[in-house]
Amino acid sequence: MRAVQKWGDGRDAIGLVDVPEPNVGPHDLLVEVGAVGICGSDLHIWNDRKEHRRPVTLGHEFAGVIIGRGAAVAAGWQIGDRICGDLETLDGRVGTHVNGAYAERIAIPERLAHHLPDNLSFEEGALIEQVTCMSHSLMARTRIHPADFVVITGPGPIGLTMLQLAKLYSPRTIMVTGLRSDTMRLQKAHALGADCIFYSEDDPVSEVLRLTDGLGADVVLDCSGGETAITQATRMVKNGGWITVIGLWGHDIAVNLDRIPYNNLTVRGGWGWDGMEYADQAVRMAAGWHSWERALRIMAMGKVKLAPIITRRIRLEEWRDAFERLERKDEIKVMIYPNEKYLPS
Repeated sequence: MRAVQKWGDGRDAIGLVDVPEPNVGPHDLLVEVGAVGICGSDLHIWNDRKEHRRPVTLGHEFAGVIIGRGAAVAAGWQIGDRICGDLETLDGRVGTHVNGAYAERIAIPERLAHHLPDNLSFEEGALIEQVTCMSHSLMARTRIHPADFVVITGPGPIGLTMLQLAKLYSPRTIMVTGLRSDTMRLQKAHALGADCIFYSEDDPVSEVLRLTDGLGADVVLDCSGGETAITQATRMVKNGGWITVIGLWGHDIAVNLDRIPYNNLTVRGGWGWDGMEYADQAVRMAAGWHSWERALRIMAMGKVKLAPIITRRIRLEEWRDAFERLERKDEIKVMIYPNEKYLPS
């Protein structure tokens, strides 16, 4: 079976290799991968900026079809069922610590599986983690109200998903900021409902203060993974305002945080889902199940449009070109089809 694995240090210690078929335990499902998304954290692993085990097959954003089942699997899971999957196992995260879905087939514990609604495609199902993380970040980690002025920093896949979920709260304005190199992504944000877009290099702090009569934004949602954006967030949010940090950097950054105590700001981390505040993987898995199911319901209702953020669909052997294109911001979201029969024509 073919898989993209990371086995050592450096950008060349990763590649398409032949690997053994997954071992299917008594409580496992064998899944033929329909689609798997390339996440920014996969690029971090490629560049040795995110901890991971080696060797490991990458890929944690996945959906597919059950083609095998362990002897003790519950009757609710049958051959032919379409599923998408959580990534928290008792041995670590799929695609980071245990073998992931940049492969033709993957074995996952049945407790990680979620039935994919009929009106969602494999590629939409593969992006459930984004919706799970962003919906949890808004509902459980952010104070947001109707008529709020909201700023989202970073127009990548996470920011574009957050934009659509934040609109469900009826804000009076949503501004999305990004670098000049993010122009294509900012245009996509505008198409998906952002009230205004603004370049980070053009002093978005002054623009936010102008649009809010000097008060500042009620909420800033940082989805950038950018050093400058965090300092800008503390300066554009109002006194007593709220900042939720979702983006990841993969390295140390230097940020001026004086405004946090001076202006009584609340800053929270928002990555993840219910249970992520606990270190115990078993607790995370049990508590988080409902967050994934809720995200699926939101998606099935058509409240989040994920297809527009997918700008490229590729075969497994094209992974390196896709990584490089994403690194250059030539793409927004790339979807891999390890089994070519599922690749849309």
